[in-house]
Amino acid sequence: MGQGQYEARRRRPQGPEDQGEPPRRPRRRKRRRRSPVLPVLLVLVVVILAGAFGARAYYTGEVEGTRRPEGEVEVEIPQGAGTARIASILEEAGAIGNTYLFRYYSNKTGADGTYQYGTFTLDPREGYQGIIQRLQEVQQRVETVTVTFPEGYNAFQMGDLLAKEGFCTVDEFLEAVNTHDFDVDFIDQVGNDPLKLVRLDGFLFPDTYEFYADEDVDSIILRMLKNFQQKVYTPENLAAMEEAGYTLEELAVFASIIQKESANVEEMYNVSSVFTNRLAAGSEYPRLESCTTNNYINDYMTPYLGQPSQEMLTAYDTYDRSGFPIGAICNAGTDAFDAALHPEKNTLDGTYYFFVTDVEYTHYYGKTYQEHLANIEKAKAVNRTHGIEGLIQ
Repeated sequence: MGQGQYEARRRRPQGPEDQGEPPRRPRRRKRRRRSPVLPVLLVLVVVILAGAFGARAYYTGEVEGTRRPEGEVEVEIPQGAGTARIASILEEAGAIGNTYLFRYYSNKTGADGTYQYGTFTLDPREGYQGIIQRLQEVQQRVETVTVTFPEGYNAFQMGDLLAKEGFCTVDEFLEAVNTHDFDVDFIDQVGNDPLKLVRLDGFLFPDTYEFYADEDVDSIILRMLKNFQQKVYTPENLAAMEEAGYTLEELAVFASIIQKESANVEEMYNVSSVFTNRLAAGSEYPRLESCTTNNYINDYMTPYLGQPSQEMLTAYDTYDRSGFPIGAICNAGTDAFDAALHPEKNTLDGTYYFFVTDVEYTHYYGKTYQEHLANIEKAKAVNRTHGIEGLIQ
């Protein structure tokens, strides 16, 4: 074979680089990106399933009673109570843990409207069905006595009513309200100043009660305190109390004075406005000067103690001290408490510091002391038409 042929055989094929073209990069396989949707969906499914199992476990444990601690509880179901009220009573006693689930279960099982009233001993671990069955049992009725405490009654008057019904003596009632312990949420906010005549006056809510004929005095007082807690010690009132800068004790005292000074609900807000103006910082008239506090001293304190100390007299005499007296002079209703918290609801046409009342319970308001003196003469003139000289106290 010739040399030329040999050279031709060794010669490489002519590629692009031999032709002046840039070399081509080798192709790389593209990696397929994994979509993030699938892992997220898997996490969501796991969370939903866990939540569903958790909710199911909670529902089952609540309904079957396995979530409740061992031990019996006693509840009192009032006559005419509906499922919502009963559920609240059961939850407060620890028989159930969720009022909404109980109401749902009661409705679902057709138990609404079948409940009896009376005192029941329940085992929370029996579950909803066991509790419902017990609440459907007719209880042996115990004789009851209905007692109505009017708004504005103090502990002495309440004790007198209870004594007439045979529950206790006045002294037994006063001893209990002054020295016994009671399990209510606000009890630590009740003042224990030794100058207070009656520790719980102002917190014994005036209402109509149905007591068992053999109910003891502590049970009676506890019912009255719980009624106060339900109707006065509310989140709305507590927020307004904080905004006004009152303690619970001061609020009860203020409401008691408003209650005794007012002939009707409208006047409560007017009276509250006058006293609030006097209590304001820098007021020219920092004393309440309420005759009702002196009436309390003369009609109840002095007869009860015989000869009160000067310190105690001063503690209640709003003509002799600035601000509130040391304790409430009666037990006010909800309207008086609302007036104490909302003096802005008054119907007066300005800022007043005085008022006087005639025998017909007409209130005369004055912005200045001179106006007050003129109003006193108006009240006296009305009183004379009734054969009364001077002002009523």
